Amino acid sequence: MKRTVVALALLALGCFAASAAAADAGPAYGFKFSGYFKADFAYDQTRVNSGNYALYVTERSPLNAPDNDVMSITARESRFGLDFWWEENEIRTDARLEFDFYGLGVSPASLNSMENKAAPMLRHAYMKLTKGHWSLLAGQTSDIISPLAPRTANYTVLWDQGNIGYRRPQLRVSTWTGLSDNAKVFAAAGLFRTLGGDLDGDKIDDGADSGIPTFEGRLAMSSKIRENGTMELGVSGHYGTEEYPSGRGSKSIESWSGNVDLRIAPCERTEITCELFVGADLGAYYGGVGQTVNPMWAEIGSKGGWAELSFKAADGLWLNAGYGIDNPDEDDFVIPADEAAVRSFIGRNSNMFASVMYDLTSTVTAMVELSQLKTKYEYRWIVGGDELRTDNRELDSMRIQFALKAAIK
Repeated sequence: MKRTVVALALLALGCFAASAAAADAGPAYGFKFSGYFKADFAYDQTRVNSGNYALYVTERSPLNAPDNDVMSITARESRFGLDFWWEENEIRTDARLEFDFYGLGVSPASLNSMENKAAPMLRHAYMKLTKGHWSLLAGQTSDIISPLAPRTANYTVLWDQGNIGYRRPQLRVSTWTGLSDNAKVFAAAGLFRTLGGDLDGDKIDDGADSGIPTFEGRLAMSSKIRENGTMELGVSGHYGTEEYPSGRGSKSIESWSGNVDLRIAPCERTEITCELFVGADLGAYYGGVGQTVNPMWAEIGSKGGWAELSFKAADGLWLNAGYGIDNPDEDDFVIPADEAAVRSFIGRNSNMFASVMYDLTSTVTAMVELSQLKTKYEYRWIVGGDELRTDNRELDSMRIQFALKAAIK
């Protein structure tokens, strides 16, 4: 009898302890791996920056040097991600960490060790809190502006070729509201770290030296079209400043952009995407073909855009074709009046491409891409102390790229 009473007491105590633990256990966490493994094989008719990916055709030295073809094989675009989520007090929290292997960049120094002993590069590290129609994001992830990206085998997705926007630390607020059963309006705004250069050589980023963050915002509307189609139209922009000392105290450089993005999917098999931009000092956003200021430390403006048509020819088979162009303002290619050396600028950079992407399995995709990259160089120099001379030269390179990508699901 005593044993029975003791057993029942222990059982009751165990049940009480279990219920108490469950009450204090907190939220239930979700977790998954994300990312992919990717192997790229690219042949360039002449040298491009950087070879593993293609931003622009590199300048030849001497100018009349013949084509120098290049073969690049790399796995550095492979990326690995950790995704977490949980919900508590009606607030859902999502957190993400992702990196690839371009952490050492593609500088000529130690190229051999960089290619087979690459270092990780942080891509995303953020938390996002969502309640109802509102969300708050803090950490590093993509810009708000120009949110679309083309389907390309090329790692740099038309950067410096008409597609602006990158990743940077930020604090953003987003919301949406329904206009009807078939239409919604989205809004996002945030404060971003200003990433600049170091024009004055004081070892302080000129963007951080400005003392204020960059502002970004976007307003968009999405709606259903036809029976299974969708459309989204957005406008976005950013404004920030960089600061450096000058002979009269300090000087500010303004970085800004105005952008339009459009995505139309009239049916499940067809998608049209495009973006347009105009702005100045866009090097940190992969605009202006990487050019930020001229030798007079004044902003270089630029405008451009890209468009792509994608067609799902069969299950697992996508055909893509597109074009992108970045067109810096030649009026901003100003040099000092006493400049004796020849200064070079990039006056235009474009890429026309077509690709085939086929799913070999539910996780493995084979890609073949053909692209034509054209880069126009502008030259400026002073003769006789006051006469400005100019010249230009357009270089082009055909690129053939094959890739295999295995997604982590």
